[in-house]
Amino acid sequence: MLLSQKISVIFDYFMITVGSFIAAIGLGLFMVEADVVPGGVTGLSMAINFIWPKLSVGTLIWLLNVPLFIWGIVELGNTFGVRTFYGFSTNAIFIDFLRGEIQIPFIKDYLNFLDLQNSAPIRHLMEKDFLFAIIIGTVFVGVGLGLVFKFKGTTAGSEIVAAILKKRFGMTPGTSLIIVDLIVVLIATIVLYLQHDPNRPPALVLMCYAAFHLCLTSVIIDRIIYGLDYAKNMMIFSNKNEEISDYIIKHLDRGVTAFYARGMYTKQDKEVLMTIVSPSDARVLAPHIRELDPNAFLILSNVHEVIGEGFRSREEVDLKLIKKLRHAEAEAAKAAQEAIRAEIAAKEAQSHADKAREFANQYGTEHHDENAHNDAKTAEQAAIEAKNAAKLAREHAMELENAASSIESCVDLSKDDEDDDPTQIMKF
Repeated sequence: MLLSQKISVIFDYFMITVGSFIAAIGLGLFMVEADVVPGGVTGLSMAINFIWPKLSVGTLIWLLNVPLFIWGIVELGNTFGVRTFYGFSTNAIFIDFLRGEIQIPFIKDYLNFLDLQNSAPIRHLMEKDFLFAIIIGTVFVGVGLGLVFKFKGTTAGSEIVAAILKKRFGMTPGTSLIIVDLIVVLIATIVLYLQHDPNRPPALVLMCYAAFHLCLTSVIIDRIIYGLDYAKNMMIFSNKNEEISDYIIKHLDRGVTAFYARGMYTKQDKEVLMTIVSPSDARVLAPHIRELDPNAFLILSNVHEVIGEGFRSREEVDLKLIKKLRHAEAEAAKAAQEAIRAEIAAKEAQSHADKAREFANQYGTEHHDENAHNDAKTAEQAAIEAKNAAKLAREHAMELENAASSIESCVDLSKDDEDDDPTQIMKF
């Protein structure tokens, strides 16, 4: 594995750790404390914790995920690899750590000192502004899980169940996740309802908060993974389509498509333009169209993903970077060869200079002596120039190697199945 690949993997695990910690803040300090069930294994762990409080939520998350993880490997092979185990383990540990509830023998007395869920800010939010506490917790969970997923990790749980349901029954992952989460939320709601704790909000209210949390979390995760920017789809109805299309092609460097549509009021066919542009280009294009044709009719809509020319997928970008890497490595090898040839030339020139000086000292008539010394000086000068050329060639080779390393760091050349993510799209 190349050094840059190792650094990339280390960085991925670092970001998975950061994401797990951020998600643990939202889960351990807000959602668990508010008794709002987030669905999945975490929600099931909370439901069990309502009945057996002595088992901490983090411990239950880990204990429930381990058999699911093994089941997933048996059913699906190595789809869920080391990153999955690392993801749910760190998340479970961080939840208990932040709540001061780590139950690992021998070290729990040294780690259970935080108890942040009972801090003044958390207690104030829970008592005075419950909805805002749920929103804050949801944001932390969404951002944290988004980072975990973005860097090719998972927190296991319902994702493994969804993958198995897809394999066995052909259910889509989205449908499977919704079903699993709804079942968990219903179980937790029933448990809360049967407990009749007057210090909690009503069970049905908590269920509504849970549904709100699930919806908002999914939106935040998407924004973290795919970015905040959308592409813009513009439908243009104008009498100056030639001028508008020329501007889009020449100034925005985007394609534009014309097709005919019939206005059902006028019963006339009319040419309509359609183009996909970035949000910044849309802010420039729309006013320009209105300048060209004040009567133009525009329809702008958000586009989540664009795959095609001008909007390259991650795989296509990686392929171009790999080609650049190979080219830079080849150039660096050529420069290194030039440096070696220049060093050899420098040694030969120095050898000629030494021989010329030796000839002058041994056979020197005045004429021969003068010619020999001139030959020696010429050879020495050639040696100096060759050494300088070798130095420059070596420096050039090092620059090319650094450039190749920089390009290489932008490309993930890992071939592991668990690292493949063909769904990621590069935004512009």
